Amino acid sequence: MKLTFKITATVLITVISLLTFFGFFIIKDEKNFLETLQDRQGKTIVNTISISILDSVLLNDYAAIDTIVENISQAYKNIISIQVLMNEEVVSETFKDEMSKDKTSSFKSNVLINDEVLAKVVITISKLDDSRLINNRVKYIIFISSLITCLLILVLILIIKYLLINKINFISKSTQQIKLNNLHKPIEINTNDEFKDLANNINEMTKQLNKEIQENKSKTKLLSEQAKMASLGEMLGNIAHQWRQPLSVISSAATGTRFQKEMDMLEDKDFYRAMDSINNSAQYLSQTIEDFRGFFNPKNRKVKEFQISKTIDKVLNIINAQFVAKDITIIKSIENITFKSIENEIIQVLINILNNSKDALIDKEIKNKLIFINVYKKDETIYIEVLDNAGGIKDDVIDKVFEPYFTTKHQSNGTGIGLYMSHDIVINHLMGSLSVSNEEFEHKSVNYIGAKFTIAM
Repeated sequence: MKLTFKITATVLITVISLLTFFGFFIIKDEKNFLETLQDRQGKTIVNTISISILDSVLLNDYAAIDTIVENISQAYKNIISIQVLMNEEVVSETFKDEMSKDKTSSFKSNVLINDEVLAKVVITISKLDDSRLINNRVKYIIFISSLITCLLILVLILIIKYLLINKINFISKSTQQIKLNNLHKPIEINTNDEFKDLANNINEMTKQLNKEIQENKSKTKLLSEQAKMASLGEMLGNIAHQWRQPLSVISSAATGTRFQKEMDMLEDKDFYRAMDSINNSAQYLSQTIEDFRGFFNPKNRKVKEFQISKTIDKVLNIINAQFVAKDITIIKSIENITFKSIENEIIQVLINILNNSKDALIDKEIKNKLIFINVYKKDETIYIEVLDNAGGIKDDVIDKVFEPYFTTKHQSNGTGIGLYMSHDIVINHLMGSLSVSNEEFEHKSVNYIGAKFTIAM
């Protein structure tokens, strides 16, 4: 609801309430005014009659008295009766039968000369129609008051709009720029009032916000670099494991061939078999280098269409040696889904999550080490789940696993930025969500508890 409407409604309600409140007192004052007016009129009439008939009373001119009384009776429509008494006897009288006698007032006056009472005048008048007169006057007053009030309200609204609403709208539009991440344009208010203080406070807040954003960008960049170095370290470890067996094969084939040559026992078929073994191992090493080089190549961090099953295979080719060395079994349940996204970002996230599961299984010395990778599509959303049987994450820390530098490992075994960067990549690069929960499940009739990381895109 707009502020202008609220202010207008408040002013109208207040004015109507005040008019109603004062209307009661206006009606009461009008009634008192009419009663006073009628009382003055009655006294004026009776005194006028007393003065007018003085000469006629002195001359005992009853005909003149009748004429005066009749004229005054006709002049005032609300007079019901007029009596003139001399020596307590009525010498002149008028009476109107058509007048209402429900509400009347009587007034008396003496005809005096040298403080001697010569005659008495008694008149009876009908009270004015209070309700009609009061209603007419109140309507008039209310009409004038309402007209003046409407004009005042209009002027007040214009003043409020100029002094308040326009500035509020200006500040509101300026804050929209903050919402659009335009933090460099300050709000300028030229008047020296509360709005200028408000604008200054918002400008100060914006300046502080911009400073914190820049600091957070620097921290995020630092964390990203640390994550890359950590990933590089992990990759070097994976390369060492990946190369151990093919290097051993190459070394064995070369040493055996040389020994056979020296002993003059080398046959052509043994030579070619050894060369094939060396060549196959070298090809494997070359492919391993290509896989790692592709993972770190910035050109591969572009949106493209790919099959998630092949992406999972790439991840496992990179990390498989370490997992095999630790007797960790990876069980896959992957639907054939084609997806358009940044493949290398997904690979990095999955490597971080899988390494986290591997470390948890090793740290907790789980005998039958299992990791499940499930990929499926539901309601146009693709889900990638990584579930282990390492016993889960403690309830008091599960909400902190995506915080920077948080780790449950010993300080020498982890930096605590892998899951934080994974969460950041999924949210800000892949436009998805990453969550974790503890799950109870059954595999081959054995019940397990473990942590389940879910990527939804």
